[in-house]
Parts: sequence; C-alpha cells; structure tokens
Amino acid sequence: MGDIEKLDLTFEKVTRVTKDGDIVQDLKEGYVYFEAGLDANGKKITIPKRVRLDKPERMLNKFVTKVKALAEEKYKEQKYYVASKTPPGIDVHLVNEEDVNDKMLLVFREVEQYMKSKNVAVMATGSVEF
Repeated sequence: MGDIEKLDLTFEKVTRVTKDGDIVQDLKEGYVYFEAGLDANGKKITIPKRVRLDKPERMLNKFVTKVKALAEEKYKEQKYYVASKTPPGIDVHLVNEEDVNDKMLLVFREVEQYMKSKNVAVMATGSVEF
C-alpha cells in the first residue's frame, strides 16, 4: 500500500452568492448557492457549491461533506496533475470543523426562516469568516 498524504483543510470564508443575481429566485428553485474559500495545505482553493433546500442540519451536513470532497479533488489536481503523478491516498482533516458547523448552521437557519416567512431580510448573513 502506498503512502497516505494528510490534507489539512481550513475554511477561511464562505460567501452566499446567487446564480443569476436574484436570491429569491434561487430559493424558489429550491437552492442556495455559496462560494467556499479554503486553505488546503497552504494552497488556496475556491469551491462553488449549491445546496438543495432542506432542514438546516441536513443542509449543513451536505455542504461540509461535499465541499471537503470537492476540495480534495481540486487539491489533487493542483498538486499532482501538473506533475502527471498519481496522487497517493489522501486523509482529509477539516481543521476548523466545529467553527464551520456552528457558523454555517446559523446561515442555514436563516434560510429556513426565509422559507417560513418569505421575508428576505431574515437572510442577513452574506458571508462568514473563520
């Protein structure tokens, strides 16, 4: 079995974005969009991610799980594809997972409040820094 490389991922900033400039339309279509800025072993990575509307805890879980997987792929591309090397197994560790979970859950709760009230003002958090 080959070597295992440890990949330390750190969320730095997550920004809520829109597909076509209209958050209300995005929500009507059943999604909320984000751009996650991460540090992956010193490499800066940006991951665009849309999340299907669901309960806040489920949206959070899907968001974190998918972003980690996408960041791992992007990291491999940046580090290994250029050198045409086969990447080793990668052990992904989310350094600030607790902080991400706490802060992003609040964002997903705002989305839930919007879905109940249809008042876009409840979605006050446009970006989160970690």
